[in-house]
Formats: sequence, structure tokens, C-alpha cells
Amino acid sequence: MGHISTRDQGLAVGTTGPILETRTRILDSTQESINRAETEALEVARRGDFPQATVERIGLAVHEIMINAVVHGNGCSPLKKVVITLSRTPSKVKIVIADEGVGFDPDHLPDPLCPEGLLRGSGRGVYLARTFMDEFSVQRDPAGWTIVTMAKFIDSANVG
Repeated sequence: MGHISTRDQGLAVGTTGPILETRTRILDSTQESINRAETEALEVARRGDFPQATVERIGLAVHEIMINAVVHGNGCSPLKKVVITLSRTPSKVKIVIADEGVGFDPDHLPDPLCPEGLLRGSGRGVYLARTFMDEFSVQRDPAGWTIVTMAKFIDSANVG
């Protein structure tokens, strides 16, 4: 397993105010890990005073990106890990999910809304995460990790 720093994944970059909480988990590439990550994200979002519908969208975004990390990134390999960092400030919740996969370009994924895409059994996870979150980016770490960073601003959740 390559090395990824779980201490500094850009959590303080662009952060307004103090970090109220942060947690990092190193998880196996399993369905149980997908569920655990979603549950922890839901807990953090609830403490951020998001409306319930927004909490559920944050949970779904984490669930979908965790599926991508475990299944597509790590190939469900018991030898590969997924690292998730959740942080909350007075203004946002930020989620960073890293896997040991080869990476992907989110701008070159098939359109899940085209007629063919609607019939596919997969391919909507990144679309949903981008739609539900205010920030979404994918990076390739020098150590070979794929890192997805998502954020939801508390004020944007109360607008509609």
C-alpha cells in the first residue's frame, strides 16, 4: 500500500472559521466500509444543522463515491484501503475520500442522462455527488492515490 498523508488533505484550505470536528478513517474495501462512511457522514452533517433533505443528499454523495472507491478504484481488493476524512467548520462540511485505484477524469465520464445512460445499471454516482455537493474535485496524489474532495456549504443548504 502506498502512503497517503491523512494529516493534511487540504482541510484548512479555504476554510472559514475554526474546524469544529475532523475525523479520519482508514477502511477496508468492503460494503461494510461503504455503509460506515455514509453513517459517519450523516452524523457530521446532522451536527452541521443542515436540513434533513440536505443531510440525506450528503449521505448519498458519500455512499456513491465510496462505492466508486471500493469497487472501481480498489477492485474490492482486500489488500487496498480507502481513507475518508470528514471535517466540519461553521460554514461547511468537507469530505475527502481517497483510494488506491488508477483514477478517473470526471469530465470524461459517459452522460448518465442520455438515453443510453438511463438504461445502464451504473454510472450515476459521480453525477449525483456533483449535483448534491457545492464543491467536487478529483486529484491524483503523487503516491498513486485517487482523491475525491467534496464540500457542502451550510448557507447554500438553507437556500433551497
